[in-house]
Amino acid sequence: MSNEINEFLKFSFKLADTARQISLFYFKKKIRTINKNIESFDPVTIADIKIQRKLNRIILDSYPDHSIFGEEESFIKKSIYEWCIDPIDGTKSYIQGVPLWGTLISLSKKGKIILGLVDIPALDERYVGHSNTSYKIAKNIKKKLKVKNNKKLSEAILNTTSPYVFANKNDQWHFEELAKITKSTRLGGDCYSYCLLADGFVDIVLESGLKPWDIRALEPIIKNAGGLIKTWEGGKIYNGGSVIACTNKKLFQESKSILTKKKPRSR
Repeated sequence: MSNEINEFLKFSFKLADTARQISLFYFKKKIRTINKNIESFDPVTIADIKIQRKLNRIILDSYPDHSIFGEEESFIKKSIYEWCIDPIDGTKSYIQGVPLWGTLISLSKKGKIILGLVDIPALDERYVGHSNTSYKIAKNIKKKLKVKNNKKLSEAILNTTSPYVFANKNDQWHFEELAKITKSTRLGGDCYSYCLLADGFVDIVLESGLKPWDIRALEPIIKNAGGLIKTWEGGKIYNGGSVIACTNKKLFQESKSILTKKKPRSR
């Protein structure tokens, strides 16, 4: 591991520890939520805002020239380094007492994601990817991550947060077409579904309408565990969009053929 990555890794752990302290303080307490979206329910809480502001201050104090792209607050600068922060990925789960939400932290250098961290505070689990390595720390025990070896779509486990929050009805239809072929489908995982894929429990994770802060941190975790993560068309996930993570290329290619086919016209 380079000295640079080692420094940033320790720093990312500091950020995650800070975020965990705030999020757990408010978890399962009656807190006020604000809806950020007129057309649908997109909640934000005091925990989301406090975490974002605190992490931003820590980053700017330590690396004042770095750019920050956050869900709740950004400081965009002309820098080769950009931190991308989702203070609470899965705020709906968070306010409902479901423990599968997490804090997403990533660092990019010249547009390439070099470090990804996903912290799941309520489960005491942390997933990390960098420098061709991917591992989780659960209850102070470190374990290397490795995806499953299943290459049959008919035996695949498919996860998504919810097709009802997909970008459009057409994407929902494609999800349903894929779900018909897979062995099992589970909803409601948020960022934790991607962690489960890297850890060998899930074969495919499918989402639509993602923002960069929803997905950047997951890329090095999944890729270094042996999986792949792309847009439905096979592009890069750096800017979000419709995203699919798979344990191997064969599952991706078969899924892609379904996700990119044209929906038949209604009669």
